[in-house]
Amino acid sequence: MDLMNLFQQQMTNTVVNQLAEKVGLSGEAQTQTAAQNVFSTLMGAVAKNAATPQGAEQLNAALDKDHDGSIFDHVQSFLSPGPTQGVSERATNGNGILSHLLGNKQDAITQQLSQVNNMSPQATQTMMQTIAPLVMGTLGKAKQQQGLNASSLMGLLGSQSGTQNNALGSVLS
Repeated sequence: MDLMNLFQQQMTNTVVNQLAEKVGLSGEAQTQTAAQNVFSTLMGAVAKNAATPQGAEQLNAALDKDHDGSIFDHVQSFLSPGPTQGVSERATNGNGILSHLLGNKQDAITQQLSQVNNMSPQATQTMMQTIAPLVMGTLGKAKQQQGLNASSLMGLLGSQSGTQNNALGSVLS
């Protein structure tokens, strides 16, 4: 299963336009590319965190508890101002997810992505906060569709390394 493909299927023109508006970008192509770069980078961070059995168990527990993929049933509500209908607050907490995934490397990664995507750090941070719940939702959806457990999640994430953003590999290390 290709997680980037699963994510891209959710990024309809309407969703991309809402994301562009939320982040303050004017071009659909730039927004799509930036979203893919952020997704790849955050997926790389998830894979790094879940590379040990303990990390994979923690990810599995988080997916079971808060990230079942239902965010994609409400993605337009999620991207609109105000509370997201039908999805728990923890599932949409981009700041919390970023803090857990990136820790003290968040500022460096924001700067790198800003340069790669030709965006301001503020716009990049907003996009990262928005994409982080979608990363977890993508994993939750894959877990449900394929009946994954912690061990098979590790395998899935390991197989995705070709789609992760290698430009930021040194920052994630």
